[in-house]
Amino acid sequence: MSMLDRSVCPPIHDIKSIVVPEIETINLKNGSRLHCMKSGIDEVVRVTVIVGVGLDVQKVPLSIRMMSSLLFEGTKDLTQAEVAEKFDFYGARKAGMPGMYACSYDLICLSKHLPKIIDVFVDSVFTPAFREDDFRRLSKIMKTNMKDMFKRVDYLSDKNLDYMLFGENARMIHPELEDFDNLKVDDLKKLHADHFNIENVEIVACGMIDDEVKKVLVDTFSNIAPSGKNRKKDNPLVLPTLDKKYNFLHQKGVQAGVCIGRQLFGRTNSDERGMRFLNTVLGGYFGSRLSSNIREDKGYTYGIYSDASINKHHGTLTISTQCDNKYVQNVIDETFKEMEILCNEKMSDDELERVKNYLLGTMCTTYGNPIGWNNEMIHAVTSANGGEVSLARINNYIDYIRSASADDVKAMAQKYFAKDDFCVSVVADKDKIK
Repeated sequence: MSMLDRSVCPPIHDIKSIVVPEIETINLKNGSRLHCMKSGIDEVVRVTVIVGVGLDVQKVPLSIRMMSSLLFEGTKDLTQAEVAEKFDFYGARKAGMPGMYACSYDLICLSKHLPKIIDVFVDSVFTPAFREDDFRRLSKIMKTNMKDMFKRVDYLSDKNLDYMLFGENARMIHPELEDFDNLKVDDLKKLHADHFNIENVEIVACGMIDDEVKKVLVDTFSNIAPSGKNRKKDNPLVLPTLDKKYNFLHQKGVQAGVCIGRQLFGRTNSDERGMRFLNTVLGGYFGSRLSSNIREDKGYTYGIYSDASINKHHGTLTISTQCDNKYVQNVIDETFKEMEILCNEKMSDDELERVKNYLLGTMCTTYGNPIGWNNEMIHAVTSANGGEVSLARINNYIDYIRSASADDVKAMAQKYFAKDDFCVSVVADKDKIK
């Protein structure tokens, strides 16, 4: 028996591509589509109902979020307690995620338990009870939580930035307390009846999808009767001109919240891959420019990060952090300083290689389980908007990462890091700011 020589490092293999599991798209008799991907080795399945409507259909702020929360608070046949007991008994997990142009609702369970819990999940999404007492109870809880959020400097700075970037559209994302009083349960019933029909729905299933699981899914979702309505089209937001570039809110406390951001493009823009790479360099991981300078070297904050959030029609680049009030201006200055350096100087080969290794390693981790593949499928389905679903962007991005140069990063920074394109939102104690 040969002994393992632990003094020799195992070989390091370059990541050239990721093997994308096959997607099987099944057209259901009611007009919807089921997208199945067999992935992973665990006896787990994740089923996601994607409804092609989101915050863009709201007539009353908060309604989509409240409706999504109420879906699992009881069906026409089961109370909230009975629904919760069913999911707990089978060890299943449910979740809802309302978005700007689509909402997704998840069921995660063992494959063998899918036939026993799928009907409860489907009834929760498509035939919820919307009982008045459940509505009042949930509204009270959410309103209390919102009051607590209004005391947090990180939430308030993010909210103020969104109002600068999106104008009054930000009310969709950040409801006010009076919206809870204005919202009625009948608003939710109408919203659900108008848009939660099978014509607006696509279903994604990832995990251990064998023939038995596939049959359960096809039979269950095919039994939902069509409504006869046309598929809903998106209502893209019209973003405002950035007239106001600085917003300050006085709030007593030790910590200050700082958010810096700008408007971006949608998913079809050819710069999406370059922006994702540039964002990683700036503040997208622990070894980023912002983290190394502002956190590690200067010690102004425990954490600072940037995020490039790009949806179908538009996006944002935001830098967020919390710090002592006396460091607010330092943090802002150093953030723009790092952007300016990226615009004027080429990054070193060592840093470029480090960012590439981080991104490729993260992708390998992400796609090592069915949960990660399911997230990618949701992204592909919502981007396709009823068209062909493809995961080609994964390996296209790997090709971009492998080929990206310091000149590419510098050119992208020069294009998107102009200081005048950014807004700054600060929530701090004015008496303690230097």
